[in-house]
Amino acid sequence: MFFSDLESGSSIFVDANIFVYHFSKRSRFNPASTNFLECVEKRDFIGVTSTLVVQEATHRMMIMEAAGILANIKAKDYVKYRKANPDISKRLENHRVIPEKIAFFNLEIISPDITTIVRSQQMKRRYGVLSNDALSLQIMEDLKINNLASNDSDFERVDFIKLYKPSVSTESPG
Repeated sequence: MFFSDLESGSSIFVDANIFVYHFSKRSRFNPASTNFLECVEKRDFIGVTSTLVVQEATHRMMIMEAAGILANIKAKDYVKYRKANPDISKRLENHRVIPEKIAFFNLEIISPDITTIVRSQQMKRRYGVLSNDALSLQIMEDLKINNLASNDSDFERVDFIKLYKPSVSTESPG
């Protein structure tokens, strides 16, 4: 399903890739993700995310920023390069404002506690997802949110959610 299929007023958990697409102006999913987040900001939808998702989006934007500066280093090799050259992180500026910008979208940002993290381990067994995705699913289950904005196909096998993906058009949700 696409964002335009989401019923107005619905609660929806927002995954990191939606923020990354929004902040990546060249992404083919930028228009749909930006339009969706603007609808969340206007409260057409009740957006929820977690501190972990905010950190993940910030980290991914840092890697992309570094890849833009270090043209000879591939994004996948940045972490190894940075370990050998820690001063490069000091030069990266743009990604540092990502958490503040995400906070302006009028989302509820959940800070999971250790018991939520422990319980999320069962999501890996149930659905075969990675740790961060398992935590997002646990938060969604705890809050009884069954709508997820993400472009991660791993979520397609989760039976208690409806997955809303960005389209490559400039659809206007809501």
